[in-house]
Amino acid sequence: MALPTKDIFLRSPYWLTIQETDLDFVLCELRIWTGLLSAEPVLADIKLRSTALNDITSIDIAEFARDFIEVTFSGTAESNAVFISYQLQHFTAGVIDPLPAKEAKVYLTGFDGYGTFQDGVNFSWNKQVMISDTNITTYADTNISIPVKQNLLTGYTLYEFAAGYGGNYSAFRTVTGLFPTETTSDMIVQVDTSYIGTYASKIVFEFSQGQDETVYIDYADCNVFGNTFVYFVNRLGCTQTMSFFGKTDVNMDTSSNKYTRNIIENGDYDPTRHQSFVLNKNGKISLNLNTGWRQEEENDTMIEMMLSEQVWIQIESDKLGVGWLPKTNTTWTVPVNMVSEKTLIKNKVNDKLINYSFSFEAAYDWINTVR
Repeated sequence: MALPTKDIFLRSPYWLTIQETDLDFVLCELRIWTGLLSAEPVLADIKLRSTALNDITSIDIAEFARDFIEVTFSGTAESNAVFISYQLQHFTAGVIDPLPAKEAKVYLTGFDGYGTFQDGVNFSWNKQVMISDTNITTYADTNISIPVKQNLLTGYTLYEFAAGYGGNYSAFRTVTGLFPTETTSDMIVQVDTSYIGTYASKIVFEFSQGQDETVYIDYADCNVFGNTFVYFVNRLGCTQTMSFFGKTDVNMDTSSNKYTRNIIENGDYDPTRHQSFVLNKNGKISLNLNTGWRQEEENDTMIEMMLSEQVWIQIESDKLGVGWLPKTNTTWTVPVNMVSEKTLIKNKVNDKLINYSFSFEAAYDWINTVR
């Protein structure tokens, strides 16, 4: 069985629209699974019925398939994809015998991404590199990874840039002979931008079909504040890396419940006891990160990060100046939620130099309350 050639993005509806003369209703058998493509369930996971109106009906399958995706990240990005098959059966008004034959199954790959309102119905992505902005700014001498669909990927080449007058690109690593594997965990490969201490300024990806695709990486030579990595699920449902190399501020925010209690005993009270008593006090660390100077072409990435439902920060353990991180770890991956809900989108004409500031809050309490 060949890998599905059609991808769907499950945070937006994906409509199956059926129209035919005298259509009464349509039955849809939906199968959703992870692992090997050949491990398709025998029985349908979900059966849907949609009644036609004026000979037409539509079924949204995305919301059902998304329930089968659990996005995870532990320092290494995963594919977070599902296989989907659907099979339709059309019923004509007044005809119940014999039962209509089922259509051939249609196979899809589902990602936890979305289309925008301007993209229209059933958004599709016609590229293999799974990031919107292919001009990336990152911290000097740091490796990031580029998510790429693996079903057509045959190889890639990393180039470094030779500085100076008339500088050009020089290849230093070429990978060939890649071929697809039929499992959801391999639907996306993360290609590193460095190899044995050399950092690529350009990566050219080659595919068995279609044109080559190129990603450009610009390195910011600024080491005042160090580097913090933010990982987020982008609009294509892939874990994307963003380097923040501007100023970092750390805050502790606390919350509690209070009540006034009676401390009098035998007509007197102890003035060292708390009349106003605190319960359930806990705290959360929050961080304000600055991107450092960026290219205007990265604005789409900023928007996608703000709209992401899953975000993690990877930070050096000695950077915060507090005992937030284990002393034995040089880096620590922390699940966070973005607090920033409104950001001015900047451009070169109005703002000249572009820096963004975003606020994040740890997605857990400081005091362990997991029970």
